[in-house]
Amino acid sequence: MAIRVLAIFPEMDTSAVERFRSKWDPLAAAVPAHITVAFPFEWSGPLPSLATAIQPVLAACAPFALDLPALTIWEDEYLFLLVDEGREQVCWLHESIYGLALDGVQRPSHFVPHMTVGRCAEKAALQAGIRETAAMNLPLVGRALSLTVYRRDEDGRRVRELHMPLGPAS
Repeated sequence: MAIRVLAIFPEMDTSAVERFRSKWDPLAAAVPAHITVAFPFEWSGPLPSLATAIQPVLAACAPFALDLPALTIWEDEYLFLLVDEGREQVCWLHESIYGLALDGVQRPSHFVPHMTVGRCAEKAALQAGIRETAAMNLPLVGRALSLTVYRRDEDGRRVRELHMPLGPAS
């Protein structure tokens, strides 16, 4: 059964973030910077049925502005850029997709819209990561224009399968 993830790959200049992630995020080479909307889940049906299930949610959400202003340490292990502007829309997409399209899929008990830019179990290293944020030219500002479905393969590869626009079809 395929493991899939739903994510926003923001329309913004993430070059500084990608440089930062190359040092701090073990997944940097596997997948570009993104905001996860639905965390890894098993989808037994064909890909077109997943697209059909999430399309009404995406059609009801117009493209929106994003602002990720500051880095924070999360759960003593992650470096997150928290979503400020656009937070309500990302939360709405998350709740609507789990509630309407992924009925029966286990949803996280707590959802915080973010972009993961690092992961490390050492507290001192995380603090060093915070000090290095000046190189990222924060805040990151851009737009969410679409949602991407990607598959996570057993070998760790991430394969983008669908790129679906936000807002009503024109």
